Amino acid sequence: MGSQSVWGHIDFDAFRQLADPKVDELVAALLTKKGSESIGRLGYNSMLLMADKLIQDPELALVNNSRLSKWLKNMPEEIVDYFDPMEAPDWVDTVKLEQGSKLWQQNSLIILLILYAGSLPACYLMKNGIPALYKTEKLRDHQYIFQRIYETGLMLAACMDNGGIKVAEDAAVQDDALLLQALNMLDAEGQWQQQGHRLIRTAGETGTPANSEKIAEQIELLRGKPKRYLWGKGYITAKKVRFLHASMRFMLTQPDSFKPWGSKEQPQTFAEQLSQVQTPWDSEKLGVPVNQEDLAYTLLTFGLVIPRGLEKWGLPLNLEQKEAFLHLWKVTGYIMGIRPELLTDNWQDAEALFDVIHSRQAAASEEGAILTSALIGFLGDYLPDVPGFAHRLSAAMIISQIGMMNASFLLDNTLIKETRAFWRKPFYTLAGSIFSCSLWLRARFYKRFKHLGWITAHRLNEVSELLIDSWRDAYSRRPFFVPVDASTWVRQPGVDQAYQDRLTRWRRQIFFVVGCSFGLLTLALFGLAAAIPAALMGGWSAAKIALIGAISSWLIALGIMNFRLPAIFNLRPALGEPSD
Repeated sequence: MGSQSVWGHIDFDAFRQLADPKVDELVAALLTKKGSESIGRLGYNSMLLMADKLIQDPELALVNNSRLSKWLKNMPEEIVDYFDPMEAPDWVDTVKLEQGSKLWQQNSLIILLILYAGSLPACYLMKNGIPALYKTEKLRDHQYIFQRIYETGLMLAACMDNGGIKVAEDAAVQDDALLLQALNMLDAEGQWQQQGHRLIRTAGETGTPANSEKIAEQIELLRGKPKRYLWGKGYITAKKVRFLHASMRFMLTQPDSFKPWGSKEQPQTFAEQLSQVQTPWDSEKLGVPVNQEDLAYTLLTFGLVIPRGLEKWGLPLNLEQKEAFLHLWKVTGYIMGIRPELLTDNWQDAEALFDVIHSRQAAASEEGAILTSALIGFLGDYLPDVPGFAHRLSAAMIISQIGMMNASFLLDNTLIKETRAFWRKPFYTLAGSIFSCSLWLRARFYKRFKHLGWITAHRLNEVSELLIDSWRDAYSRRPFFVPVDASTWVRQPGVDQAYQDRLTRWRRQIFFVVGCSFGLLTLALFGLAAAIPAALMGGWSAAKIALIGAISSWLIALGIMNFRLPAIFNLRPALGEPSD
């Protein structure tokens, strides 16, 4: 079925003028309040901390004298209610949520690379979407963009982690209460009552027989379907992002609500630059900021582009796995306020929707190119410090994920030519083939040796989350906090160039050790795969050599990941430490 026939009834132009009315009203009410810490921007930011605490220790909310309980009672009702669990629609499938999360847990490090090489570049293609949110002058400070990339990684990990988005089912009514209600409905003359642990007929003919089948049917009707609610750290994170989007809309469409500050001619920070912007957003030309079409497309850069990216790099996925992953992000989109008409967990429909919006909005833009350049710089913090290598490898990964035509909208022509030079292209092709083959072999062997696969995947999952977390402690503004006057994108005290250099060296050390471990695991997989051909061609001796090499490589890799990596984790540079 063609994309036009699936989505042809959707008025995408109308969705470009539609945002998130309910949360937009809440933001407008809160951000214009000033004074008390329990209202306005500061009150909301405080609520973010309390929401995190509720996830960690929900029982504290039930303790009358706990600080958390007292604080919640003093907060405005609209802020507290915003983070209440949301009723889950009937279509939410807990089995699919678990399957989607499992794909992340088994491949988190690779998915993180696809986020940087596929999902984010796909977002930067939308000239009237994300790139348009950034005026060219704001993009001079790449560190601000690094903070936004960091927050995207946090959201990815929170939503896809085990139990990140979970369904809590309401408590069932006690059977005795339902039985009493059913008896009084079916036998009104009996005037049934509970006395102790027994149900007694207090009127009418006491010997009247009860129809047990009808009673059972009535109990089931009364019981009904228990309500289900969405909850978890991924739920809280998605709600944070939803509010942050609404705050960005408010600031961009009503800049006169904020007082300019700092130097207009020579602003020292991104905060000063943005506070000087007094021209309202051109909603007629661009659509409202972070509109429904942009949100639907951005959601698909996670739910659709990531499984596609895994397949492009050689990991075999069946339709059930892909649609489970897509279902997880459909639930996330529902939490973030995306209209039901633009949500799907059908793989073909998702591909069609992505193609329709892409054909409407994808184009070259200066902002998109600058954002991609900043992204390549972000990736460079993980890759070896070899002149030009990080940029070319990052460009090669982006090209492999989004294709040459899309990449030409974002990447500098000189960088593309350098990356695809005739003497470099065979190297990238060979490396990509080996990488793809190793992923294919890994999927096959992990099905047979699930315990070893779990140990390896668990350690790599820890690595990926640590790499995401390595960007914290860099800004005064906490992740997902609403900034004052769209600002406070300033470094924390002590975050100087020397500290950033130490963090870069630390990240590269982790990535190098992970690369070595992955290389050894690849050797182990190829060794195991070669054992049978070796036995047929060279006898048992040849097979034994292949097996010994494979097992040795595997054990060394596991040893590195279980002992060497934890030691490096503990060496994370801290603010205030003296330079080396």
